[in-house]
Amino acid sequence: MATWSSERAGKESCPECGSVYEVTIHYFPMRDSDYFNCEVCGYEMRRWNDTESPSFKLVERGQSGKNETTWL
Repeated sequence: MATWSSERAGKESCPECGSVYEVTIHYFPMRDSDYFNCEVCGYEMRRWNDTESPSFKLVERGQSGKNETTWL
């Protein structure tokens, strides 16, 4: 699908683990329905069904508490 345009939308942090993402918004001629889960902890950060579709690039890794195993 062709992209009409894109723009940087700043940074967004995962409320669960604190990972920081650089967000870019892509504008399409048709709706896109999807979601984005944090790469570090799996938290669903955003869901959309729109002609504006975000993309996320991890720039600072937070601390994951869900998927880590602690061995004693």
